[in-house]
Amino acid sequence: MFVAIFMSVYGLAHLYIWWRLLKPLELTGVALRLVLIAFLLLFVSFPLIHFAFRHENGFPITAANWFSSVWMGMVVYFVLLTLASDLLRLVLFRNLFDGRMVTAIIASIVAVITIYGLIEARCIGVIELRVRMPNLSREQEGLRIVQISDVHMGLIVRGARLEQIVTKINNLQPDLIVITGDLVDAEALHMEDMIHPLRRLKSKYGVYAVTGNHEFFAGIGKVQEFLEQAGVILLRNRWITVNGGLQLIGYDDPVAYRITGQEPPPITKVMRGIDPNKPTILLLHTPVTTLERLQSLAIHLQLSGHTHKGQLWPFNYIVKLIYRTPYGLFTNGTATIYVSHGTGTWGPPMRVAARPEITLITLTGKN
Repeated sequence: MFVAIFMSVYGLAHLYIWWRLLKPLELTGVALRLVLIAFLLLFVSFPLIHFAFRHENGFPITAANWFSSVWMGMVVYFVLLTLASDLLRLVLFRNLFDGRMVTAIIASIVAVITIYGLIEARCIGVIELRVRMPNLSREQEGLRIVQISDVHMGLIVRGARLEQIVTKINNLQPDLIVITGDLVDAEALHMEDMIHPLRRLKSKYGVYAVTGNHEFFAGIGKVQEFLEQAGVILLRNRWITVNGGLQLIGYDDPVAYRITGQEPPPITKVMRGIDPNKPTILLLHTPVTTLERLQSLAIHLQLSGHTHKGQLWPFNYIVKLIYRTPYGLFTNGTATIYVSHGTGTWGPPMRVAARPEITLITLTGKN
């Protein structure tokens, strides 16, 4: 169903681009045939690689995946800018420029946005937060937690880029590292190549992760084995105690039921044995809970991801319509939710007005 919907929408977008931007060029002969072939190849490349050749590897597939993913991002802005041009034409009841000039202007703007998006996606920032939590012990005061989310290791995020992320994390000297889902991409291949970089992660109390939707898309059994080899502790519907009393809960992503057919236990069952008088953190990939629900469960901090802050402007506005806590920091009384922008990318290796981040959270019991 998803593939059919995706191909329908993606196909309509390409038809719109052809009709409004390429047809006015009035190409003929060899030029028309070459442009038509190139356009069709660009159209089929992303779905072909991601749905038909998702288990293949090697430089040709990696390179083709990168170009097709960039093109996917360009399609978004070709459509948005063409729609804006058409709306302007309807409002003014006339064309400000002829068809060829419109095509040239839109193509130029898309090229600039694409270059900017590729650069922004590689400029990973460090967001520093101080989060107040009740009942912190003297030893837990000032505890430094580093959160990463939505790295999407796979055909694009790997090698030097993964090493860069690990180095940035280690430079922050965290006490605890948490990964809030989608560490791997659905097309994650040869994950053994990524074990060594992850084993370089250093923290006083270890590295913990929860599942995101892509862990299930990639195959949860394979991902669990990979994480174990990488020295990452996967918390699936269970909790542990770190640093003599900090309670850390990991809960499966809601997509688990759709993929595996096994419904996760109620969060109240997972929390059996939790001391409500001790600081408690919930790791949950998709931010589907509310601050009021956290307060009722005596959970003080929830760390999530999934939304990417939309990844490409203006999708951040759509994310705001879907989630009550779409991205950033939300607080109510003793409950806090932080939703990361994400560290990597999905689909287009681009980010526009949604800079990737590594989050450094310092816990404090002081006002």
